[in-house]
Amino acid sequence: TSHVPQSHGFFPVFNSFFERVEEETEGRLRIEPMWSGLLHGPLDGFKACNTGLTDYTHGYITYQPGSFHLMHGLQLPFVFPDSPVASLVAEELYPTFFKSEYEAMGVYLATCDSTSPYQVISREPVLTLEDLRGLKIRATGGIVAEIYRDLGAVPVVMAAAEVYPAFQRGILDAVSLGVPDIASYRLQEVGKFLTRVNLNVTVLQYALNQRSFDALPDDLRQQFVDLLRIRSQMCAQDYYSGPVEDEAYAELRAGRCEILDLEPAERERWREALQPLRNRFIVENEAEGRPASEMLQEMERLSALYSPLSREEIMARVTDNPIQGIIDL
Repeated sequence: TSHVPQSHGFFPVFNSFFERVEEETEGRLRIEPMWSGLLHGPLDGFKACNTGLTDYTHGYITYQPGSFHLMHGLQLPFVFPDSPVASLVAEELYPTFFKSEYEAMGVYLATCDSTSPYQVISREPVLTLEDLRGLKIRATGGIVAEIYRDLGAVPVVMAAAEVYPAFQRGILDAVSLGVPDIASYRLQEVGKFLTRVNLNVTVLQYALNQRSFDALPDDLRQQFVDLLRIRSQMCAQDYYSGPVEDEAYAELRAGRCEILDLEPAERERWREALQPLRNRFIVENEAEGRPASEMLQEMERLSALYSPLSREEIMARVTDNPIQGIIDL
């Protein structure tokens, strides 16, 4: 199940994956999608999955931020170059650093998708920290909200699918999202300036009902888990980056949305303003006995390691050597 409308750019990616699952399992596993929030709303993913209302849905940590700790580190600024690398790194880190806190929600992890780098679409140009100060900006919960608070803006936490009317009515001055989502939600009809900040990505988790998954035959569970590693890259590569992202930029320009870039010196000011957030993340988590410093070092090491890889090389990696240990089989 999903809260996004069937018109969203997600749909072709999901549909292609569902067809692949049915084909590769020779019809033993079939996924029946329900879109547009037909069964539950955007904030109810964990509850719907845990109770069996759905077998497979979004379980975004940013929509229930108080239940998570180390996983919020994936949203720290200026770590990942793009969505394929972020998705791969998130799933490699998961068994060691994130699994216990995610499964505490009573679900299994299906995938870690990653958005394209977040930009800022606004009614008025945003080219400096002073331009951003005091603006009511849509953000997800957790660290993303802290990012904009530290930059001087006023974060307003809401689901992406609810943004358009709030932006249109002036409840929001700006929106922080990746460009494919900005185009999918037609936000360029309201905001006429997009500032390319490449601030951070948001890693979007999808969850599986534990009872439904455990009821599958052993061989089918292994096959499905391995296929899900491909599914995370399908979303990263076929929606959040590459040609689709280029098409999204073209849609913005066609809608008379001006594309702006921060000057290098200004971008460095943003980076410096956010350094205390990273330090705070480490101190607060280490005080509770969580290995935040170790996790961040490994995250940055893997990001640097995988950044030179092509999209094809990353897809080959998850296909030929899928990450193990995300679900105990």
